[in-house]
Amino acid sequence: MNNTCVQLRLLTFNINGLDEKRVGPRMEKLCLEILVGGDLMAALEGRATPPVPEVIVFQEMTRQAHMGQMRPHLRAGGFTLFPEKPPEGKEDYTLIAVRQPWVLVDADVREFEHSPLARQYLVATVQASDGGRVRVVSAHMESLRSGGEARIAQAEEIDAVLASSDVPAVFAGDTNLRDAEWGELAIGFRARDAFTVAGSPKQSAATWWPEESPRGFRFDRVWLTAGWTVAELRVRRLANVSDHAGVEVLLER
Repeated sequence: MNNTCVQLRLLTFNINGLDEKRVGPRMEKLCLEILVGGDLMAALEGRATPPVPEVIVFQEMTRQAHMGQMRPHLRAGGFTLFPEKPPEGKEDYTLIAVRQPWVLVDADVREFEHSPLARQYLVATVQASDGGRVRVVSAHMESLRSGGEARIAQAEEIDAVLASSDVPAVFAGDTNLRDAEWGELAIGFRARDAFTVAGSPKQSAATWWPEESPRGFRFDRVWLTAGWTVAELRVRRLANVSDHAGVEVLLER
């Protein structure tokens, strides 16, 4: 990176795509929220709307959501997608979308070393207009209460990928980590948690809520290598879209 300040606005969202109820209308609403800040009339009238993220990572993507809503709407909004089409025979996968001033240089999908549910993680490289590159990693880590051992192993694997990156790196995704698991991990974890860097804002502490329960859990996280600062962090909860909220960060270095 040169001495120019680099900014990256990133959004991570588990879309709950495996829940097939009203998936089309739900994804339409999510795309509207992302592309015009949820306020179509304001956009049409030229009034200010929230900024559009430059990099988005979606978890629990499915063929129906990908081809029916995400691909046409995001491509129309100037995004490049990976994968461009649903992977053969796959449901519940991760998708990355990138728009100017960033471009997608490369991306691949890797198998976790330990995953009873055969989970994978995505590793992508994005490049800014000044030539600076950032590695973006995303995953939908092991689910289920019984998956704690696998979640911890997967988080450690991601931490190693971030630490070994030859360019600044960011992880954003659904970790499914319980508080006790994170407490065990945090002691030796090299990456920094963006939530903590941002001052642990209470309004952004929960990202997933069990059905009919007011208590939320911080499953969706953003981890950073050294050198990043967090200019903004907010949780984007959309009623009747997903049981997860999105986490949006504006990162600077």
